[in-house]
Amino acid sequence: MKNPKRFETREGDLRADLRRRIISLELPPGTALSRQQLQEQYALSSTPIRDALLQLQEEGLVAVQPQSRTCVTLIDGEQARQAHFLRSTIEREIATCLAHSAGPELHTTLDRLVRLQEDVATQDLDLFAQLDHDFHQELFIAAGLEHVHDAIRRESIHIDRIRALHLPMGDKTARILDDHRRIAGALRAGSAEQAGAAMAQHLSQSIGMAAKLRKLHPDYFLA
Repeated sequence: MKNPKRFETREGDLRADLRRRIISLELPPGTALSRQQLQEQYALSSTPIRDALLQLQEEGLVAVQPQSRTCVTLIDGEQARQAHFLRSTIEREIATCLAHSAGPELHTTLDRLVRLQEDVATQDLDLFAQLDHDFHQELFIAAGLEHVHDAIRRESIHIDRIRALHLPMGDKTARILDDHRRIAGALRAGSAEQAGAAMAQHLSQSIGMAAKLRKLHPDYFLA
């Protein structure tokens, strides 16, 4: 692990923080994880470190080899493609349904999140990405599908890392903002067709860049 630093993290937050660091590519694919170094960084004993790594292994984010080494897994392009299909199908349907049923509270929330993203787009990509996540989560909540959202998040680790690679490139943040405005506008207008189409277009961008990203970062992807 490069540039080790100390983290103020409670034992219960350890897995979540390591997951965040892997998804955001702070810990890139292929990174070797030293348990001793993690213990020092998080000021925790070996047991919670071991347990957190085993949980992350179950998610497919790390590969644990007993008595050998632990490393961040490479990005699986095929799993990313399948996760994108699942997410795109469900979120397009959610957007279509919410166009007929969304109340003013959702419109207000989405507008607020877009404004917050506008404020940080050129300053804090990590916060921008979190607000992007929040925007989509609010749609699941409004549709009463929180458990579906959780299931999709578990299946989206590879597409999430592809998106993290894509986010700093070119006008990606501007395009996300434009897409969010279109989705929110279509929902406010009650146009199911426009809302579904805007969502499908929005979710297609990063997976469409996967081949190019693989060429730029071949060491990050499974062969």
